[in-house]
Amino acid sequence: MSGPKVVRIVTPQERQIIKDRWLTKLAHALKRTEDYAQKNNLLDNDLEKGLLETHEHYANLTIDDYRQIELEVPQQIAYLNAELKKLKHKVASERTSDWDRFRQLKSTHNELKALSKEKNIVFAPFDAPSILTKSHLQTYKSQVDNLYELLQKSISKADALSEEQLELQERLSEGESMLLVTDWKAKLPRTKSRLKKLEDTLKEMYVHEMSQVKIQTLIDRCGQLDANNFNYEVQLDSLIIDAADFTKNELALREAREDLSNSLLLIKTLGEDFKFVPKWTEILQSIELDLVLETAEKARTFYENTSESQIVEARRIAITSALEKAGYTINDNMQTAWVEDGRLVVKKESNSLYGVEIMSPTNLSRIQARVVADENRGNERSPSLDKNEEETWCDNIDQIKALLADEDLEIIIDKMEEPGAIPLKEVPLHSGYESRKQGVEKKRRS
Repeated sequence: MSGPKVVRIVTPQERQIIKDRWLTKLAHALKRTEDYAQKNNLLDNDLEKGLLETHEHYANLTIDDYRQIELEVPQQIAYLNAELKKLKHKVASERTSDWDRFRQLKSTHNELKALSKEKNIVFAPFDAPSILTKSHLQTYKSQVDNLYELLQKSISKADALSEEQLELQERLSEGESMLLVTDWKAKLPRTKSRLKKLEDTLKEMYVHEMSQVKIQTLIDRCGQLDANNFNYEVQLDSLIIDAADFTKNELALREAREDLSNSLLLIKTLGEDFKFVPKWTEILQSIELDLVLETAEKARTFYENTSESQIVEARRIAITSALEKAGYTINDNMQTAWVEDGRLVVKKESNSLYGVEIMSPTNLSRIQARVVADENRGNERSPSLDKNEEETWCDNIDQIKALLADEDLEIIIDKMEEPGAIPLKEVPLHSGYESRKQGVEKKRRS
């Protein structure tokens, strides 16, 4: 088929960029999964081996396997993201369980302290852990159990449970006391709703592995509230807003840092030492969300534009070189027009009736190549001549493909038409025919 064609020309530089791009994204996804699993004691031998083998497999592919890389690596990244999501769900479930266990222990601890005070029972005081780990929770449970046993013995008067013991068991089993403030047992429904909302936010912070120092700071602020103060609800609302804003900001900050980190890794694959990279890298440690978001956007845009420019320039040089070697003439003005308009019309001879039009978007991602005819010389053409020119173009495109192949460039034909299937497009070829015609007419009139 030698009619109009839509082709993609892939240069060695583009193939290298494609491999670097996707291998960098894959490495980032692999490391993120491995780091999270290791941090939460979920990195077993099978998972570690699978992550390593995945990276080695695609790292060992050559740039000539770029189509396989383009197809498979995004799927691998999607799979890794799904696996990471499962790991996070598992960790979240465990941390939710730990938090609920802590809440129950704290509620019991508060009840026991209140009852001990009522009964004038002396016991060694202890605090709830400010950092929640399994070992800390286990120690706290042992302390609460010991306090419970001490209180139970002190009020025990017979083998059978007394009314006080039954009341104690009922109070402990209900677990209605809120997180850390004794006054949270207030009967006002609106206040209870606020406190529950605050507790849920603190729980979310813990489940998402946010700073336990920050959580403890908020908890301490809870402890300083006085339910009898007329500003109590306003202060409580302020605390709820602070906790919610911190949580929202922290989650957004994590995502922005991930975005910036990935873009910085991609920029490094461009092979140049850009002066701004160290400064942008430092911003990864910033807690200013707007700054990290802005820098992440800059880094992402810079990589996309720079890598695209490198690819486009390599394509343009390759296409120009191949056309010139095949006998077509391209001057600087034509090059400029091609860059500005995305359209290049070339021909082999100055007075040729036919030429070749190269149409392409700005990034030359897909190129439409077709035979065109001089719009000023329709009387010299015929359907058979047009078809013959398209068939001749077939030999030229084969020659161009061979020339590109010699330079390790690949032509992928996405679409092609039969010769004669589509009428030839007519364009001004500026062959000099029109000026000659006007000169003859002028000479006749004189």
